[in-house]
Amino acid sequence: MSGIKKKKVNPNVIMNEGPTVIGMMSAVIESGGSLDTAIRDVAKNGPKCSSEMFREVVTDADTRATSDIKSGLFNELSKLPPSLTPLRRSVHMTAAASESADPPEKKRMLKDASEISLNGLKETGETYSSSLNGPCMMIFGLGIMVPMVLMSILPLLNMGGMFGSSSIGSEPIAFFTIVLIPCVIAGLILSVKEKNPFMRYNEDDQKYVYLVPLLSAGPVAMIIWMMTKDVTLAIMISSVVGGLFTFAVLFPHVNKEKTREKQEQFLKDAVFELGNRLLSGENFEVALVNSIGMRKECKDLSDAVQRELGMCRGDVCSAIRESVGKVSMRIAEIFCDVYRCSKKDTRDAGRLGISIGRQLQDQDTVRKSIQNKLKSMTDMMTGTAAVFAPLVLGMSIAMLGPVSKVMEGVDTGSTPMILSVYLVELCILMAVLTAYLSGRTGLREIAYRIGMTLPISMVMFYMCSNLGL
Repeated sequence: MSGIKKKKVNPNVIMNEGPTVIGMMSAVIESGGSLDTAIRDVAKNGPKCSSEMFREVVTDADTRATSDIKSGLFNELSKLPPSLTPLRRSVHMTAAASESADPPEKKRMLKDASEISLNGLKETGETYSSSLNGPCMMIFGLGIMVPMVLMSILPLLNMGGMFGSSSIGSEPIAFFTIVLIPCVIAGLILSVKEKNPFMRYNEDDQKYVYLVPLLSAGPVAMIIWMMTKDVTLAIMISSVVGGLFTFAVLFPHVNKEKTREKQEQFLKDAVFELGNRLLSGENFEVALVNSIGMRKECKDLSDAVQRELGMCRGDVCSAIRESVGKVSMRIAEIFCDVYRCSKKDTRDAGRLGISIGRQLQDQDTVRKSIQNKLKSMTDMMTGTAAVFAPLVLGMSIAMLGPVSKVMEGVDTGSTPMILSVYLVELCILMAVLTAYLSGRTGLREIAYRIGMTLPISMVMFYMCSNLGL
């Protein structure tokens, strides 16, 4: 069973979760906990894929399938592929630190374990980033140059007798443009998706209800077609209306998630600030409220924490989970670890908070540097779907129009309709690609990106294709 499950896990995702796992284990061990406690904490509260692996270790130990948790963990680590060697080394070093009786040596070993996992993630991210150049260039060429050749240059070659007495009809060209090219692009996108180490899974984002606003384009297209009998115009207007409606419906949800992520980032800074305040002698509850409330974006959250602490009747951890957990359960558990340590020694708790805060900052630095490299690729793909592709294809139609009026054998009647359908497909495919590149694979994010790019693409295509009319 265990071996089968490992095959379904993307090693890059496990590597991405590695620094978080090491950080959680280090927090428990540095605060005086055992390796068993650290493993159980990751199994209960850790990242999705890693927590599943650690839960198997805990289950095997509790059911006596293995002699103890430590040997079970090492057995699971031995099954990991070679690409996860940095994670395996960092976990082994963390386990060794848990057995050290010298606090400075323990701290040094935990720091080394964190650096090993971060370096492994950095190397994985750079490898992934460099591997995108080829597929993205192919997508760029297929998405723009090939349709332009098929829809504008081939008709001119037909007219010049390039293909002899027989000419290429519009049906094969339409098949290549609407069916074959999107299928090839979809295959390239799937190959890119499987290698992304920064995938984030949220079940709430996977609901098909987020795609419902896009369906509004169907009735609008029928109405426009019945009024004008113009298929191309119906496709364009319905795409604009459906895209704008989708954007308007999903914008509050996406904006709320961005606000939560921003608050989570501020909470990571608050962990470091909490450690400083505890070292200066402040009470934990006062230090926690003041640390969170330092940023105006977290003022409401700070007030919520203060209210929960006032009503918790001594159960501080449940108050923290009830308030901070709504923004980030991981940071809530870190605050709980620091609180448990503060009950023994406030200064030790302060040092723990500073240590964890530095780990969180180091992790964010590595991830941001890699994501910044991916952002340029994401922006290029978005710009291709929203602006560059409709601009080039629309100008091709505009230039081909005068030629068809003065020369026989050039039929461009179906070209705008075929290209409008293709641009809708391209916007959908680029929305999926950019969502995968950013690590957000939820249907909500994909639908939001479609709603953002599709209206711009259709307006740009309409303006450019009717240039000079």
